[in-house]
Amino acid sequence: MDNYENSLFKTANKLRGKIPPSDYKFYVLPLVYIRYLSEKNESGVWNRIVSECGNDNIAALLDAELAKVLPIFDGIKNPYEKMYSESNLPTRTIKELVCLIDEIDINSNKNNIDYLGVIYEYFIGNFAATEGNRGGEFFTPSSVVELLVQMLNPTSGTVYDPACGTGGMFIQSNKYCGKKLKFVGQEQNYKTIMLAYMNGVLHGLDLQIKHGDTLLNDLLPKLKADYVISNPPFNMKDWGADQLGANDPRVFGMINKNNANYMWIQHFIYHLKKTGKAGFVISNGALTSSNEADLFTRKKMIEDNLVDCVVQLPEKMFLGTAIPSALIFVSKDRKDNDKILFIDASELGESVSKTQKVLLSEDIQKIVGLYNSFKAGKKVKYNNKGFSWVATNADVLDNDCKLMPSIFTGVEEVVVDKKINEKKISELKGKLLKQIDSSDSIAKKLREELA
Repeated sequence: MDNYENSLFKTANKLRGKIPPSDYKFYVLPLVYIRYLSEKNESGVWNRIVSECGNDNIAALLDAELAKVLPIFDGIKNPYEKMYSESNLPTRTIKELVCLIDEIDINSNKNNIDYLGVIYEYFIGNFAATEGNRGGEFFTPSSVVELLVQMLNPTSGTVYDPACGTGGMFIQSNKYCGKKLKFVGQEQNYKTIMLAYMNGVLHGLDLQIKHGDTLLNDLLPKLKADYVISNPPFNMKDWGADQLGANDPRVFGMINKNNANYMWIQHFIYHLKKTGKAGFVISNGALTSSNEADLFTRKKMIEDNLVDCVVQLPEKMFLGTAIPSALIFVSKDRKDNDKILFIDASELGESVSKTQKVLLSEDIQKIVGLYNSFKAGKKVKYNNKGFSWVATNADVLDNDCKLMPSIFTGVEEVVVDKKINEKKISELKGKLLKQIDSSDSIAKKLREELA
């Protein structure tokens, strides 16, 4: 992958000044998709596109080929219909884009055309990183997805993401379990649905995505999934709560009309089987919100023994937002376990830029290992000040139903070695005395010169 990074991402630069940066992905990613299908089906379509990419009809040719390989959604106009033809892209720019995608040497990679799936993911991540706030709408950082998937441990059955974006949760789940899963999602932005669909095809997924506003128009009302995994939009205000039916079956708590966080949570839980599990991203504020509706719903979750684990994430994990975030894991089948594992991972991770951190593989394994032990009932040390703690449901209820891990983990205890401290103090005193002597010597010479 490293050999291609510089040359491949030049595709975005080719589009500068011609279309908005937030639209780059809609013109570059379909080219990867078309090439993938052409190589897989040995249809020769991509070779024809390459041979004709300098002709004036190239835009129409690309539109026609896309129309053949993208699904049709009821009541929705294909967002890619005449996309290239009606763009401001000159033939020369389209040709350069086609040539850059054609430069990808899939034959030198052991996975052959499957390598195009890796390239597709690479583009999605990099486009998201350059889009600021908008990038976060369709992309969840890979280290967060990896942590969610490994903790949720999907093995077989149906995985549901009601805010699926470009399908990153599905792709990672599929890699993790070895293609034994069925994936179902819903997404409001139909262009993003197409990106997710293409992503799924490139990775060989059994994928179904519905188009619509998940909270106001649940298009999968009868779905009961084995796993729900999601990164819904944080802190949605004025989300249309008044449009919900009076007896919406998803609601087991109360509805906060000014913030959708707990409506998302109720939606997740409703769509789980009796043995189902969910893992999702939420803002830290939702863990301690004192809003009457949020507090009532959170209390109901604890009383119903649904909460397995809460992980406080490091800051700067998400593109385009500084909102502190956490992961919540719930299970419909916790049996007699009335305890919750709290993990404060806020000090983990590594900065990759001034605005973003990532979790390292060892960080992920540390968290996953502890959680797996907890789920298996192993007798290991869970109570580690500043990092992890196990509390009973009763303990949490007594703490105003707050689910913030740091409330329970506290601050790490640092053992002070008096002898080591005295040695360091002595060394510092010695250095200071030398600096004072040096300063006195310089001052004496200055006086002599001035005299």
